[in-house]
Amino acid sequence: MTQSTTRTSTRTFNTGAAAWLILVLLLLFSVAAPLNQFKIPPIMSVIMDALGISVSSAGLLMSVFAITGLILALPSGFILQRFGFKVTGLLAGGSIVLGAVLGALSRDMNVLLASRVIEGVGTSLVAVLAPAIIARWFGAEKRGAAMGVWSAWVPLGTIIMLIVAPALAQSSGWQSVWWAGAAYAAVTTALYLLFVRPAPAAPASAEPEAGARAADAPADGGLGRVLRNRNVWLLSATFAAFNASLIGFSSYLPTFLAAGHGLGLTQAALVAGIPTFLTLISAPVGGAISDRIRSRKKPFLIGLVCSAVLVSLAGLTGFALLIAVLVAIGLVLGVIPTTIFSAAVEATGDVRLGGMAMAVVMVGQNAGMLLGPMIVGALAESSGWPLAFISAGAMALVGVIVGGLVKVR
Repeated sequence: MTQSTTRTSTRTFNTGAAAWLILVLLLLFSVAAPLNQFKIPPIMSVIMDALGISVSSAGLLMSVFAITGLILALPSGFILQRFGFKVTGLLAGGSIVLGAVLGALSRDMNVLLASRVIEGVGTSLVAVLAPAIIARWFGAEKRGAAMGVWSAWVPLGTIIMLIVAPALAQSSGWQSVWWAGAAYAAVTTALYLLFVRPAPAAPASAEPEAGARAADAPADGGLGRVLRNRNVWLLSATFAAFNASLIGFSSYLPTFLAAGHGLGLTQAALVAGIPTFLTLISAPVGGAISDRIRSRKKPFLIGLVCSAVLVSLAGLTGFALLIAVLVAIGLVLGVIPTTIFSAAVEATGDVRLGGMAMAVVMVGQNAGMLLGPMIVGALAESSGWPLAFISAGAMALVGVIVGGLVKVR
């Protein structure tokens, strides 16, 4: 069989039903991470009452998650490179299950914090693992759409908890939320281990990526090239600014709706879920658009500008206009992570290094996740909600400035 024939068959296999099935299973598996990570915001007031802690202390339950991810971001890339997809997947899912079970059994803040660290280990691994597999199954001409579908992992997990967590906490206690998260993670980890695997060869593309090496070329020294890649680090910094803005805003949105607009716990969670729900649409659509216009940079820059304005307005409007603002936020937010993830993989010039590129991006993700809730929470306590949300908008503007320096298509 000739080299040309081999690559043609690889393209057909990688972009057919098998690739999309792998993508769906990866999405289900990945959702276990945000499902457990974002169980705090919708029942934050319940946790505060149960443990007798302040708003800023409750925010630490989100921030400690990010500290773990920040420390483990680059090591996660090396773990994937060294041990492969199966072992990394087992470590990822197993850590989430273990952390959730420990959290369900905890009765004080210290043990609960420790459980969040363990869950953070699993989330760090998932965030590096899934895009690396997707990059191998989908060529450049379809990668944006595929990343867009997978990028729904965070909003999907968040939405589920916004709906389920308040009901579970009110009916069976806050620990039941942790047990539900552990059960979901255990089931999807089993599915991952049984069915998910990387593509048999690097995907051929109808439009070869700039700087890409031959499919059979060795990747020796590639990790060093990724760590020295200016564009990958700039994308990481851009994502840090975006995540600081988004997580800082969304972590306190249910509390703001309850305190500032008098909504009940369940109502506040449902309204806060509007942007997240719409992200399920904007993420894949944004990825498909980026494929069509052959640009990753333009969509994420436009999305950051829009989100900077909209997030700043959220604390300054009445309730009716706030709903419109939240809808608009949801329509632009999904575009940003989708296109940044695709750009990071492509910036390496070798899809086999996608996992390491995502590890660098995860440094930014977790740095933003750490700083955002701390800044917004501190300003909410000291200066009020309007200034707190304006600070979240300012963080997105920093992403516009840094993202403008990135040299990607």
